[in-house]
Amino acid sequence: MNLKQSEYNFVYDDLGKDQIVIYNSFTGALAVVKEQQYKQFTDYLATGKEIEDKAFLENALKCGYLVPKDIDEHFLIKTRMMQGRYNKNILSLTIAPTMACNFRCVYCFEQGYYGNKLMDENTQENLIKFIEKHINGVKLLNITWFGGEPLLGMPVIENLSEKMIALCEEKQVKYSANIITNGYLLTKNIAQKLKEYRVTFAQVTVDGSKEIHDARRPLANGQGTYDVIMKNMLEINGILQIRLRINVDYENIYEADKVVDFLKDNNMLNTVYPYLGLVISYNNNYQEDRCFSDKMYSKYNLEFLKKHNIPLQTTYPKPRGNYCLSDFNNGWVIDDVGNMYKCWNDIGVPEKVVGNINLGNHYLQRTDLLREYSSFDPITYDECKDCKMLPVCLGGCPHNRMDGRRICEQRRFYMQEYLVECTKSLIAQKNIKTVNNR
Repeated sequence: MNLKQSEYNFVYDDLGKDQIVIYNSFTGALAVVKEQQYKQFTDYLATGKEIEDKAFLENALKCGYLVPKDIDEHFLIKTRMMQGRYNKNILSLTIAPTMACNFRCVYCFEQGYYGNKLMDENTQENLIKFIEKHINGVKLLNITWFGGEPLLGMPVIENLSEKMIALCEEKQVKYSANIITNGYLLTKNIAQKLKEYRVTFAQVTVDGSKEIHDARRPLANGQGTYDVIMKNMLEINGILQIRLRINVDYENIYEADKVVDFLKDNNMLNTVYPYLGLVISYNNNYQEDRCFSDKMYSKYNLEFLKKHNIPLQTTYPKPRGNYCLSDFNNGWVIDDVGNMYKCWNDIGVPEKVVGNINLGNHYLQRTDLLREYSSFDPITYDECKDCKMLPVCLGGCPHNRMDGRRICEQRRFYMQEYLVECTKSLIAQKNIKTVNNR
């Protein structure tokens, strides 16, 4: 068999003597090999000398480090991308039961588009009809509750959840849900209700200590929100998994540690997973010069993960079939009046509406945005086609690309450091399991 090295191999020797790290971004495979094995690998590529270690050769093929000579990996990426974009096994809906919000965050991309009512019964019924029409052949219905602040629309969440769960049980379709909330209304009672409605995790945002957080994420009347959110986090600990987003920029980056300190002091790190979120000036609603570049964000994020011993597996660079909901054919964002969008960042913006579920069979009203979001081919772009991160990035965030913004995968800038630290973490985890099993 004539073989060649994959275009998507990353090789590092940072672990020390006789340990070579090999990662492949097309397969997602990560391995630590001995120097003698890696020498066989490089000798084969340089001279064609047969690899004597057959087990190593088999694994190198399995992991995609070596591929048949006539394999076109660009073609395989494009094939997987098309399969991902047009996968009909999943129906993914992001639903805003209301566009009202009790916060006025300084960087919110929805500024100017807040609503003041709940999704009415007619729209709810038409949403269920829309799901009924599109659920045949689907294996998973995935729901993200969004807003506005979705918990202001709890009656809508309850009504729609009951009907969607019943429909999935009737059709033998798996149902999963999550919620993106500011956390102010996420009391113990609400958390228990959400759990009953199969919400598996909630994303909550805290931007630092009380003073900083309250200045950046106040109520609509200007009052602070930190104390209530943290009280809620303590009371719901263990009921829902919490993904605690810390939105960072130059103003508050050193506040992130204080959020983690709070979690540690209250023994919450087993159920609450903190991570840094990058503030971006969407819709020109925040000063661009306050925001990090992708490279700077990647640097701070790696330091944050290492400092607090947060498993780097959470940021492991996994190959994708599609980037997100926006380039996924069977995914939609739906607001409180039934308007349909292709991206969370478009919600509430009239110019970005692509249809409305209240229009029945004629719900789709325009295709130009669909085409822009889903037809991009990164392999045709010079800046993407030769990048070894292509299987992971797929050309970057579609929304950013359409806005003419930065598009590169953030880990690209510190890829070596991320992979080496992730490898160390996995090795340590394996050693712990080995000791415990003795």
